[in-house]
Amino acid sequence: MAQILIRNLPEDVMHRLRTKAELAGSSLEQTVRDMIVAHSPLSPEEKVALSRRFHAQFKKPIPSLSKEEIHEGLL
Repeated sequence: MAQILIRNLPEDVMHRLRTKAELAGSSLEQTVRDMIVAHSPLSPEEKVALSRRFHAQFKKPIPSLSKEEIHEGLL
């Protein structure tokens, strides 16, 4: 598994995170891990941007996919 170090987090944020962890009955590390995992999926807009970036790498034009087509294909 990967690791991340977050520096200079404001004390009030740390306090809120510790409170969330305590209320959930879990460690601060697990609480933050759960929050990151829950917020990591790409949004439909990010999927469109990723698709456009991918298509820009090729010289032959490829029709862009709609948000709905991307959403259906990546479920």
